[in-house]
Amino acid sequence: MAALFCARGLGFAMLRLTGLPYERARRLVGRTGRPWQPFALTAVLRGGLPLWAGTALPLAGRTAAPATLGLLVPALTVVTPLLVTVQAWIWHTFRHRVSGPSYL
Repeated sequence: MAALFCARGLGFAMLRLTGLPYERARRLVGRTGRPWQPFALTAVLRGGLPLWAGTALPLAGRTAAPATLGLLVPALTVVTPLLVTVQAWIWHTFRHRVSGPSYL
């Protein structure tokens, strides 16, 4: 998992950095066709590995009580669109590559 998170960080660096830091990240990740490919691969692995590991668990006897689900489902229905909207706004705001320090 630590190696997966390191590869994810390097893939993110390839998407956002320019110049010498970009070349360093590219050299560590390996030369791929497009800069987003290592980032996408680690995203799939990071999402797929827990799902794959979870298939071995017997979930039938471990579900929440109906009263608990009655509280959680409406709360998640309200909170989930808000979280998705904020995440999309952050990605839109910081979508450009970093070419220099932002505090200058």
